[in-house]
Amino acid sequence: MSTTQKAARGAIRYLQLHGQEALKPQFVDGKWRSPLISKRVASDMRKRAIRDGTFGSFDGWKGWDPVWDPTPKSARLTIPKEKKRTRTREQRAQKIQNNMQDMDAKIDQFRNNIANSKPKKSFEQTFKDTSKVVGR
Repeated sequence: MSTTQKAARGAIRYLQLHGQEALKPQFVDGKWRSPLISKRVASDMRKRAIRDGTFGSFDGWKGWDPVWDPTPKSARLTIPKEKKRTRTREQRAQKIQNNMQDMDAKIDQFRNNIANSKPKKSFEQTFKDTSKVVGR
């Protein structure tokens, strides 16, 4: 007797005792317990029932009830996330437009601050700069 047949015998016994609940995980004492019949064994039993022609009924020893089939998960339709650069493009363009509105005044103010931060040249410094000999 093969291993799958032994597993199927145990699975048939669980289906007789517990019915559809044997195929579902159970929440007991705050913890999840795995189903009594694994998905692999349940799939093998379903395939065997289709092959034997007993799909659609369960007489206690053979077959598979279509109610036991797992419900397909619904597909979630979500918009692709894309790159952050493409998602925030509109905001970045708006920010640039807002910053460019008074950019000429900011540039003038920056240049004036640079010019005012430098100390004024004294007479001595101007004399030194002009009296340097070029070409030596």
